[in-house]
Amino acid sequence: MRRDRGHPTGVGEILQRMIRGTELGERLQEAEIWEHWDTIAGPYLSPHSRPVAVRERVLHIEADSPVWMHKLAFKKWELVRRINVLARRELVSDVFLRLAEDDPEDDDAPDNDAD
Repeated sequence: MRRDRGHPTGVGEILQRMIRGTELGERLQEAEIWEHWDTIAGPYLSPHSRPVAVRERVLHIEADSPVWMHKLAFKKWELVRRINVLARRELVSDVFLRLAEDDPEDDDAPDNDAD
């Protein structure tokens, strides 16, 4: 690509246009939520929660327990704000919280107490 003045367009500029203007670019920005979750959620919430998906600008988060769901609900607008500041645009407009399912492998573990 060339600029109007005949100077070549830099690779960084091309990538920025791609990020702003394509679905792939949006997915790359959404991936930053996972990469920066510890910073976005902070040291208090991040160990007890994890982002699962972004669907139609709604971030789906799993929480360890109902107590942590409540704490995340209290902070959800702060999480939205932090994500959008990181993305430098409105990437997420809401948060949907759900309780993390138990690990199915734990259900298959032998019961050592049965004798």
